[in-house]
Amino acid sequence: MGTCGLLVREGRPMRLRLTEAARHFLAAGDELYLIGVLHANVRFIGEALAGVGEGTTHIELNRVAVEQYGLGWESLDQVRRRVYWLRAAGLVEFWSNGRIVLTERGRRFLPLLELAKPEDLAHRRKSPVTDLELPPPPALLAAGLEGLDQAALRERKIPTGYVAGGWRVEGISRLVNAAVPEIDRDGFTDFCVEEFGVSESSAEQTLQTLRALGFLTQVGADAFAASDLGASCLASGEALDLIRLLHMRVALVGETLDAIADEVKAAGLVGLLARRYPGVQLTREETTRRVALLLETGLAERIGLVIRRTELGTALVGTLPLLDPSDDTDPAGGAVGERPDPPRTTESVADVPDWRELLAAEIVRAATDSADYQRFERAVAGAFRALGLEVEAHSGPKKTDVVIDLWRSPTGQLRVAVEAKTDGAGLVTDQDVKFLRLGEHRARHGAQHTLLVGPRFDPRVQREAADGGVALLTAEQLADAVLRHGRTPLAPHEISGLVTVTDASVLEPVWQAAERRQDVLSQVLLALWRSGNDPVDIEHSAGALGVRDIWRETKGALETPLERQEIEEALEFMASPFVAAVAQHHGDHVVTVPPALVAARLRALAAVIDAAGGASAAAGGAVTDSPEPSPQSVPVPAPRQERGAAVGAVAVTAAEGVDPRLVRKWAKGQGRVISERGRLSSGLIKDYRRARGLAGD
Repeated sequence: MGTCGLLVREGRPMRLRLTEAARHFLAAGDELYLIGVLHANVRFIGEALAGVGEGTTHIELNRVAVEQYGLGWESLDQVRRRVYWLRAAGLVEFWSNGRIVLTERGRRFLPLLELAKPEDLAHRRKSPVTDLELPPPPALLAAGLEGLDQAALRERKIPTGYVAGGWRVEGISRLVNAAVPEIDRDGFTDFCVEEFGVSESSAEQTLQTLRALGFLTQVGADAFAASDLGASCLASGEALDLIRLLHMRVALVGETLDAIADEVKAAGLVGLLARRYPGVQLTREETTRRVALLLETGLAERIGLVIRRTELGTALVGTLPLLDPSDDTDPAGGAVGERPDPPRTTESVADVPDWRELLAAEIVRAATDSADYQRFERAVAGAFRALGLEVEAHSGPKKTDVVIDLWRSPTGQLRVAVEAKTDGAGLVTDQDVKFLRLGEHRARHGAQHTLLVGPRFDPRVQREAADGGVALLTAEQLADAVLRHGRTPLAPHEISGLVTVTDASVLEPVWQAAERRQDVLSQVLLALWRSGNDPVDIEHSAGALGVRDIWRETKGALETPLERQEIEEALEFMASPFVAAVAQHHGDHVVTVPPALVAARLRALAAVIDAAGGASAAAGGAVTDSPEPSPQSVPVPAPRQERGAAVGAVAVTAAEGVDPRLVRKWAKGQGRVISERGRLSSGLIKDYRRARGLAGD
């Protein structure tokens, strides 16, 4: 409601109040006034009403939003929401033939709205030129930029640190200006508390950040002043000089500007920078801070879901010395025609970015390689293995390409027949898909659902898929899921939404909730660690923080401040004996170990769980030796060739062409009693093969 112009935050502590527009609506009850407020604050409200014309469909209206207004929506969700509002206000009707039609009320209301002109929007402008004249940097700053060689660029700070008021040009300028000609520590603290409403410990963190970045310098026992560089940037009055100075001190500021030469989706920028500069791993939060500065200073612009450089940004980046991209991490090069070997355990993308990045790139490229359709089938199978699902690769006449199994509950398994369609033009049409045959494939393999994967799908395919209960998934969506799963792994039952619905965006709230939990844990631990190392906090409270204190310390770090329950859940997790990172202190909480040790403990637990998982999956839990990727699921260590019955079990089932682990899992799901080790009976194997449609293969 805040972004819609109905609520605002104000005061200390932060409170919510209705805007004047919201109060007027409640008093008058005029729904047309409410639509006007929404139109003034949200894109494509009145424009959607105008786009209805003499009648249209949701698909056609979405095309208007994408092609004319550059909104980049990949699903109909946003259009449907706007149509719901227009219908509720009586401005349009939705007819049984699937068309949206203007009402007489809508025709009268439309001329009252001032609409955006597509030709004036950023996405319609020509590509940025490079001959824009820039104001020169101050002499001291120019000398510093000239001295930036590759070694100096590699040594720049990665984390930006905390700054009172957030990472904004205006806020940083005010902080630096407060130290002209100089200021003592107490004076700086008072300034931060009064101007930005932060705690004294946050003011101290701000001071340390500005010193580390070269904006402030110490000039006395407890006195600080703007550095020569900081003062020169302040005197110039040019926001570009602040970006230049940050580029000197902070990693991947100018490089981020360089990376958005073309339109880049905000969600994919972290991965793009990781591919270019594998030695400098930025978090989502750090990347967002850099982008926010570029947007604020007019060096970049946001167009719907994408970000691109402006003319000013193109001119500036041409004057900055940049870190050389890595020559061996670009997924566009190298031999990626085959599925890369995944790691032996499901590690995060930060630890092993190469294989996930390569796989994601291969999925997208193979989707348009019509000359080798099996290449796309291999890529799709590899993607679902990377998502932690059980995969059977089939292909051939009267068979689906891939079958995946996932457990939605301890006793409920979901089986999905996957059809992979390539198209050289990047668009799967109704001529490429025989929906009747998809149903036959589903029945043959005993699957409950069918999933169609391709580069993109035309509207007719989308309609037929919706009518036939076939889920659609684009190659780009699947590639994005592989990357996000590496950073934030989801459980199979959570991923089920990706493979069973026609709109993959329904999984977005699940990703966001999982990523939010990671951010919460990180912010709570960081706040405790800062307080535990703050001399002032230690003197007054032994570095301990309560839930309210943690909320106050972290409220500016994330776009949505932490909830009390989120903080309490994070504290409870870190206080458990398995992590032992937080302890109680007079009702508050204090950190007991450094964040690096917390991460090390969690990695050690992960290694133990991986080993246990591999052992239980192996016949009888045999000790693992040289691990090999499993052909059926996320790779786990294979059993060493021990003596006795366990060896026989592996040999027999391998000869039958099935994985003994999957046979045991299937048998348990059917309620059959099965031992954890020993030779599997031929009858059981036959039953498994018959149930999986493998008989006679």
